[in-house]
Amino acid sequence: MELEVSSIRYFKTNRGIGYQAKTNLKGVQILNDGNGGETYLETETPKRENKELYKLTECELEDLITDYEISVNQFDTIEHRMYR
Repeated sequence: MELEVSSIRYFKTNRGIGYQAKTNLKGVQILNDGNGGETYLETETPKRENKELYKLTECELEDLITDYEISVNQFDTIEHRMYR
C-alpha cells in the first residue's frame, strides 16, 4: 500500500511552524516539531517492520504533504499566512 497524507495539523512554536500529518496507514504519521529539525516518520510498530517506509527521504515526506495540500486546496495555512 502506498503512503498518502489524509490530514494535517499545523502549530506555531517559538522557532517556527510544526506539523503532524496523519496518513492512510494505521499508526503512521509524518512529523516536524517546528524547532528547526527535519521532517520525519513515526510509526506505532517497530522500525524493522516498516523498513520500506523509513527509506523515504525528508523531501519525499514533504512532497506527500504538498500533494495532500494541493488535493484539498489547503494553501491558506498558518505557514503560508506567515510568509505573505
